[in-house]
Amino acid sequence: MSEVACFGEVLWDIFQDGDDFHRAIGGAIANAAVDLARVGIKTRLVGGIGDDRFGRELDERVRGEGVDTSGLVALPQRTGLTFITRDSKGEPTFFFYRQNSADMSVEAKHLTPKMARAKWILVGSSTLPVRKLRDATFHFIRMARRAGAGILVDVNVRAHLWRSRAEMIRESARLVRAADVVKGSVPDIRALGGEPFLKRHASRALCVITDGQRPARAWKDDVRVRRPALKTKCVDATGGGDAFVAGILAALVRGNVRPGSDKLGNAEFLANALDIGHSLGSKAVSKVGAVTGLVNLGPVRAKLRRL
Repeated sequence: MSEVACFGEVLWDIFQDGDDFHRAIGGAIANAAVDLARVGIKTRLVGGIGDDRFGRELDERVRGEGVDTSGLVALPQRTGLTFITRDSKGEPTFFFYRQNSADMSVEAKHLTPKMARAKWILVGSSTLPVRKLRDATFHFIRMARRAGAGILVDVNVRAHLWRSRAEMIRESARLVRAADVVKGSVPDIRALGGEPFLKRHASRALCVITDGQRPARAWKDDVRVRRPALKTKCVDATGGGDAFVAGILAALVRGNVRPGSDKLGNAEFLANALDIGHSLGSKAVSKVGAVTGLVNLGPVRAKLRRL
């Protein structure tokens, strides 16, 4: 059984570097899976890739990172691509080539209970705008819950993909209600109505909020924790949030934290988890590419062992 199963987008990111372009593993969920594997967490990636050369090479690249790719489903649709440019502050702009791509075409019928067997699963709200993929997401959650897995939801709002704001909020609320842990950035949570949205729909969950270079916050019931971000020059912000999520999940696994555990509301544990998230996030933004900077991870692994 994997320690973490990650369900969602897996594709190629195409980065512009001067006049040249290079490709790297992409998609928030795939990025987090690679980050988890690099700190020693047994991780399975579940999602759709094209039955094409790009898909086969993507499977091979992810597998080469130590991620279990038995949950990747080869589909007739083409493998997804996202082109990425950056401004002077390292903030990315995304150009998606994912209309009817394989990662957006996964259905419930493609998923098996074995794919969801893990201590924790990671799902994101970016799978919700497409109806069949949304149904697959909730099917995956139900299978994981039956297997006793904890559920971490990464709120990643992409308003332009939705038919209406009302639908976006309704389906996002449905997703976070299923969560044991909800992670989001300040802009993402604000787009859904801010902290009142979380208080209404994620009242039983551990909530984790990041705010760029400002302190991250976590709260569960009456326990609230803030931890400062590490000062790092941001070269490319593409994978910073994904790496932070991986840090939280790694802490949950190494801390042997299960759904409903008192540790989810333990201030010392939460402070350590946020620090680990910041450590991975700061490395991710230090180089071009979502996972390129995730190297020399001995100190992070040592922090995880102490949990």
